[in-house]
Amino acid sequence: MKTTKKMNRREMLRLMAFTGAGLAAATYVAPAAASQTFAFEAPNAVPPAAEKVSLRLMVMDYDENMKPDTQAVVDAFNASQDEIELKLDVVSWGQGHDILVTQISGGQPPDLCNVSAQWLGEWDAIGEVLPLDDLLSKEFLANFQPSSIKAFTNKKGQLVGMPYFLDPRAMYYRKDLFDEKGLKAPETWDEVIAAGKALHNPPDMIGYGQTFSLKSDSLDYWWYAWFGVIGGDGNLSIWKEDGRSRLAEPEAIEATQWCVDLTQKYKITNEDYTTAGRDEELQPLFYAGKLSMLITGSWFPTLLKNNAPDMVYGLTMPPVKTAGMKPATGFWPDALIIFKQTKYPKHAAKVLEFLFSKENRLAFAKQRGVIPERIDVGMDPEYAVSDVEKFFVKSLETAHNVYETPWPENYYQTLNLGFEVEVARAVAGEITAEEACKTSAAMIDAANGF
Repeated sequence: MKTTKKMNRREMLRLMAFTGAGLAAATYVAPAAASQTFAFEAPNAVPPAAEKVSLRLMVMDYDENMKPDTQAVVDAFNASQDEIELKLDVVSWGQGHDILVTQISGGQPPDLCNVSAQWLGEWDAIGEVLPLDDLLSKEFLANFQPSSIKAFTNKKGQLVGMPYFLDPRAMYYRKDLFDEKGLKAPETWDEVIAAGKALHNPPDMIGYGQTFSLKSDSLDYWWYAWFGVIGGDGNLSIWKEDGRSRLAEPEAIEATQWCVDLTQKYKITNEDYTTAGRDEELQPLFYAGKLSMLITGSWFPTLLKNNAPDMVYGLTMPPVKTAGMKPATGFWPDALIIFKQTKYPKHAAKVLEFLFSKENRLAFAKQRGVIPERIDVGMDPEYAVSDVEKFFVKSLETAHNVYETPWPENYYQTLNLGFEVEVARAVAGEITAEEACKTSAAMIDAANGF
């Protein structure tokens, strides 16, 4: 029998600020019955006469151009009207959650913020996110893919965030090196092993990149292994119908063992697999010409174009365990939200509409390499329809939302701060893959009341 200990939102936020990690919810879908329900009607404070409304937008640092690109949009907004003065904060993904926890608990969150879907689920569950239904018109929302709007609609039927970043993943590999060695594209695990053995020559060349550091990944490299075990025709959820974890099942152990074997048995990975950041170390290593295979997101072609314009690379889906399996991938969606503590919700909604104009979302899609959430952006001839865009659009057919969970209130704590740490220990040879999975499954089920 599942029991739930209720905690009010201020107590929870104080606890999260104290621990520095948080009881983060790992989905954009709020639980059916949160600890408390807060009725809210978005009263808009009246600014003093002749004064502009001051609002603050916080965004996470996706790449080195995020700050100047976003500042240009903020400057354009401020120049477009004389009612609101918008200010920008840019913080790193690694620090963003704890910074926001501290600011929320102190009553000073930004008015608008782009967040991980994990964080959105966490803060929606405790009543800190402003529903957008009464602030955005039906005409405005009609511009967006219905599935992207549905994705951020909670179980109460409230729209609690706008889709900001859709990021299906793929295997990037050095096609020039593969061709030189007569290697097949790394579509299966055996092909990854063969290529890794042929190309791994540290420090000049690393065969395969993976990390379990929580620096800029979110259990990413275990998920890629899971996709390979299950395949696109299988059940990619890590949850049983009764809400228990599937991490103790043979498929999860096999996925974990694959991560272990890449490092311990085949010895074709980077040595800093417990400390490297995907964005901070592995991606730069690839475009520096020192990494032959890396699974990362749809934003990477833009970084490659900017940092390694002459590099010859190939794209394929995350590799499957055996030939003939249908490949699968996943995405880790982000959203733009308005915090409920804002004094000026209607003004914040004006900012949101500006940020999500066709012009600005087209620019964002081209800058970051994201799949457009606006219908008209996806149809615009300025949005390049190259083989790369076609590849990622096609990949969405079997893409799994990794934040899908019946337990948003503690996903981050149990999956990221729990299971990923155990996977890292297994990859380091401290425990077995089976121990990592079974210990984590028991911990997760206990945390969820089983």
